This record gives sequence, structure tokens and C-alpha cells, in this order.
Amino acid sequence: MNADLPIGKIGRVLTSGHTAAKIGGRMLSYYTKRPFLSADARQQARQAATQKSAETLFQGLSLLRGTALKMAQQLSLETDLLPESACRELAKAYHQVPPINRALVRKVVGKALGKPPEAVFRRFDLTAFAAASLGQVHYAEDQDNQPLAVKIQYPGIAQTIAGDVSLLRQLLWPLIQRDQLIPTLNEVAARLTEEVDYLKEAEQVAYFADRLKLADVRTPTVKPHLSSSTVLCTTMMPGRPLDIWLKDNPCQADRDRIAQTLHNLFLTGLYELNLIHADPNPGNFIIGDDLTVGLVDFGCVKQLKPDFVEGCRQLAAASAHHDKDAYFRLMITLGLLPRDLAKAQMDAVRAVSDDMGDWFGRLYANEIFDFSATPDFIADGKAILRHSHHLRQHFKMNPEFIFMDRTRYGLLRLFETMGARVKFRNPYEW
Repeated sequence: MNADLPIGKIGRVLTSGHTAAKIGGRMLSYYTKRPFLSADARQQARQAATQKSAETLFQGLSLLRGTALKMAQQLSLETDLLPESACRELAKAYHQVPPINRALVRKVVGKALGKPPEAVFRRFDLTAFAAASLGQVHYAEDQDNQPLAVKIQYPGIAQTIAGDVSLLRQLLWPLIQRDQLIPTLNEVAARLTEEVDYLKEAEQVAYFADRLKLADVRTPTVKPHLSSSTVLCTTMMPGRPLDIWLKDNPCQADRDRIAQTLHNLFLTGLYELNLIHADPNPGNFIIGDDLTVGLVDFGCVKQLKPDFVEGCRQLAAASAHHDKDAYFRLMITLGLLPRDLAKAQMDAVRAVSDDMGDWFGRLYANEIFDFSATPDFIADGKAILRHSHHLRQHFKMNPEFIFMDRTRYGLLRLFETMGARVKFRNPYEW
């Protein structure tokens, strides 16, 4: 399917307005019927309404594409913000975004590099082999026959960010409470502003390649003379994306090795570089035949302040050692809880904090945490959040946690899907 990005303000407003009206209508219908339903019927009606709303949301965002879809994809990994049905629908967007047509591909490359692709590359496939919400990736070869990955940006994508933040507020208000939604969208928009600058991404590729010293992790090499702010050319990463690799049912030892590599990658980036590759999409991890991990797509990278990283380290250590008092104090220090609640409210919030600390601390209880033996680990964490929903107004949003948590918990979900055995005890947190 070929489709142009609807970048016109009126077109995007009309598309989002139609989607918002359908979502709002379904949720309004549920709330109207809710007082007259039994507890079981209310739960079934709520699930049906959110499932239909999630399908509508995905359909509408697929039409908008661009930054609206990208922001929703990132929100889909925040499982305590969006309903599970919405997360499942939005996860499809990683592989189902329609590509731009071949003529537009030639136009984008020609404008960025000064010549059409056939005059720049020895070979350039006009059909993309990978698609994302901000661009798509084409196979190419340079004049020395070296395989290349050429990412081209959808035209006009950078101009849609500010408007799409407003559109998403309209689309998501029935599904996410406002005080959680607004700071999340603002932080996501800030990262997207960086992500649409491919020269910035090229710098981040080089930074990781120069400083990330992990034997089992490979990074691509940027080709500066074949890159611009809207076209990024790098060497091709040999191997298969993690989700495709998993379809071949790799053995337990291989799954364990890949999961440990991904965990070590996160720890090294966070504690050594104060920088994390913040897009734990399985398609961004390319598994080689030698079981090394090729890291691709450096558009979403989050730089963290050293004092924040130290606070996160202490929080993980308090959880690992079941120091509930320290964990609770750090939740306040890190801006996740207020300091001035009434005693009854503070006691209730403290109970949730204790439960969350205990849940996360389970990862460190033994030398190895076996996700195949504890397949409900993520579900248990979500249950704590669900049961404490009535206290959410007392919790605060620290935007610094958005991409940190998205990365860490995104990896945990991957490990659970893989049924991997991972060593979480490490010199930083243990």
C-alpha cells in the first residue's frame, strides 16, 4: 500500500477529530450504561469499549502516521498509562505502517543528497525493507559493493510535532488521565524533535560506537557523505531482528545469552554513559549468527543527569535489598511522591510503594531470575498498579523517568516473552 503523509493541518485535524469522536462516543456510551450494570457486566462492558476504542485509535493513527503514531507507539510501552488492548493494537504499528511511494522516495533522496539514488549508489532498492513511523529503511550498496541501510524521513514530518501533541491530547483523553498524559506527551515531543534530525542521530551512533565497549554488541558505521538531516546512511547490520529470530524457537541458552547482553547494554549505558538507547523495540536488536546483538535506530536516545542516575541506582539497590524505608524516601526525593500528604493518605501510598519495591526486588532475590518459571512477573506489577488506581492522584510524574522506565520495563517485557534467565545482580545496584 502506498500513502502520502497527511501533513496538512486541516487534513490531520479532520482525521484526528473523527477518531476522537468515535473513541469518545464509545466511552461515553459505556459510562452511561455503567450504573445499571452488575460488577461483572461493568467489567465486560469496559473491556469491550476499550478494545473497540483501541482498534479505532490504531486505525486513526495509522492514517495520520508521522509523529502522532510515533508518540502513541512510545506510550504503548507505558503499560500503566494505556489499557492493555490499546497497547496490543499500537504494537502492530511497528510493522504495519504503509510505505511512501517510490517516486517520493527518489524525490527525498535527490533533494537531500543532490542527486537521485541511482546516481549516488551502485544499487538502491526503491522498496523499503523496514518501515517506522518517522521514516523507512532501504537496502543499498555503495560503489565498493558494501551493503548499506539508508533511512529516509517522511516529507514534512518535522512540521507535524507540535500539532500532533495537541491532536494526541484530544485522542487519548478518554483513555489516560490528564495529569499523567500532559508531561508524558511533552517529554516524548522533546525527544521526537531530536529524532527528526538525522545529523543528530548520526552523532549518537558515533558516540555509542566510540564509548560503548561491549564485546557482544555491534554498532553501525555512519557514511557522512551519504547522509543529511533527512537521509541517514549506515553500514548494514547482518542478522535478523529479535522478533524474527525468536520465531525459529532458539534454545534456552541462546535466549539467555541475548537477554543478558541486552540487560548489560542497558546497565552500561545508564551507569557508565548516563545515556540510554531508549527504544526497546525488538526490531532495533539485530541478532547475528554469532549471537552478537547489532544495535540500530539511534534516534530515540535519552541523556540523563548524573544526580538522577545516582538516585535511580539507589532506588534499585533499596529494592534489591528490601530496604523499604530507603525506597520510600527515594520515591519522594526523585519527585514521584509528594511530601505533604495527610497521614492516612501517606500510609496508603506507602503501602503501594512497599509493594512496588518488593515486586521489583524479586529480580535480585537469586543469582538468576528465571522468566520462564515466573511468567506472570509483569502481570503482578501491573496488578499492583491496578489495585492502587484510586491513589493515582497522589502520585506525581517526573518526566525524567518516562524514557528510563520505558526502556527498563520494555526490556523486562522482552525477557518475559523470551522466557529468558537473566542475572540482575550487578556491581552498580547490588
